[in-house]
Amino acid sequence: MNLTEKLIQFDKTGDPNTFNTSKHYTFLECRGVYLELISWLKLEHKRFLWKNEGRPTWSKPHMLSPEAEFTRLIPDFINSDETFRHTLKITGDKLYFSDEISEEEIRIITKAAFDYYNPGIAYF
Repeated sequence: MNLTEKLIQFDKTGDPNTFNTSKHYTFLECRGVYLELISWLKLEHKRFLWKNEGRPTWSKPHMLSPEAEFTRLIPDFINSDETFRHTLKITGDKLYFSDEISEEEIRIITKAAFDYYNPGIAYF
């Protein structure tokens, strides 16, 4: 199972146990991790498409804000879950693709996120 498949499984089931973490996190904490990652993966695929269209763009790491809940949780997800560890790494205040993952794997997981994650427009 790749990272996007794991994220989609969580989205469909709502079960925090989808992630093999050392601590038990609430649904809302896991949902925050899900939203941050699926959004970044989707954007990475958009950047890939834009680059193929000739636009001047490139892959960018995900910035980890010290104030964000996601930033506090993601190291445990990476350290405890093989799928996360294979796919992601943290350097400083940025989240990158791991050195273990191939460009082909990156294309597969980012395209799956692009195809799956299509939030609707919220009207307030």
